[in-house]
Amino acid sequence: MSTNVEIDSESIANFCNMFGVSIDYTPEQAHKLKTHGRTHLLVDQLEILAQQICTDDACRKEFIETRSTSFHPVSMTLFVVNDALWKIMDRKDDHPDKMLPMTTIPWFYWEREAESRETPLGVRRLEDPDKPLKIDVDGNILKISGNGGDFSGILEGRIVDSRRGIRPLFIPGSPGSKKNMAKYESEFIEIKIDISSTKMVLYPVPEKEFDYIYSEHPRVFYDHGILLSTDGENTKLKVGSRKENTLRGKVRIFIGKAFKESEKSEDILTFHVWLSMLKQLSFR
Repeated sequence: MSTNVEIDSESIANFCNMFGVSIDYTPEQAHKLKTHGRTHLLVDQLEILAQQICTDDACRKEFIETRSTSFHPVSMTLFVVNDALWKIMDRKDDHPDKMLPMTTIPWFYWEREAESRETPLGVRRLEDPDKPLKIDVDGNILKISGNGGDFSGILEGRIVDSRRGIRPLFIPGSPGSKKNMAKYESEFIEIKIDISSTKMVLYPVPEKEFDYIYSEHPRVFYDHGILLSTDGENTKLKVGSRKENTLRGKVRIFIGKAFKESEKSEDILTFHVWLSMLKQLSFR
């Protein structure tokens, strides 16, 4: 298995110089670098780079934790699948057969005035530079935190529209969209996962049962991301000042970062090595 995107030779060289590491290329990779200046890297090569940079758990923990905020913005989307949530999805006007995310970092929300030719769905994205996605490792517990969006139901658009305030006054017959829309409130999110019972997969293929409208685009996770799959009993979610709750059902957590297609930077390769270190946590 290899990366889904090609890394340019300049970025690879800058990365190797920065960390004092090297890559043993396959003949095909060496040829592509010579003729095209770019190549895919094997997942095995990323793992070797990660092991060259960090030879013990303490180093790996520090690298994962420190880099999680320095890469800002990094996105996270949490899906939970159970019968109770499917009943809520039945209220959706569009794609009731697809599950919406329960929480995301950053915050994605619908706003009527955001609907345009460029953004026909009217979904805005709002980053919080003061509370970026952060990852902490404590034994077998992986904690993901940051400011994002918390799903709070399917309501008429005239109630959901954020311009009307956090708790809008609803008056029968008031103007606005009557179409059912998902409501996401801006909250500080904390997720704790038992990684000893979690499967991690690099560059996950988008899952057909999920609705990514209020999420980072699935292509980002496919090109520069990782999927954590586990059961609700292994996952705790705390939203704002509310009590921490253990989730119920199937849990899928996507983590990734968007890079421009033509971007040249050692940060791209560094991020993929960071993802590799995350994945290696599940094999400890």
